[in-house]
Amino acid sequence: MIVSSDNHVNYYLFSKWKVMGVLCFGITSGGLIARLAVDHRYKGQGFGEWLLIDALRKLLMASETVAFPVVIVDAKDGAEDFYEKYGFTAFKDADNKLFITIADIRASIGELI
Repeated sequence: MIVSSDNHVNYYLFSKWKVMGVLCFGITSGGLIARLAVDHRYKGQGFGEWLLIDALRKLLMASETVAFPVVIVDAKDGAEDFYEKYGFTAFKDADNKLFITIADIRASIGELI
């Protein structure tokens, strides 16, 4: 979280996600970005990108210990394009849920950690 003197600029929340049954391709769990938000006063200034990359770096490191193959995001209505720009793919049967594999994250930003 980034904090100015009296305001929160942005934040994210993530956890391990477990599904009942099989999500797809035999996947039953993943890292979940449950919320990623930027204060409306700071939108369009690159904070969302920075925040997403920071969250993905931390989830990539966590996946080495906890061993989950994907990161899932619960996107707000209208935010799907933002995540797709960074390689996330929408689930066909779940509104506002997208995923990216740990392998894709590693290939994209793994060398930056």
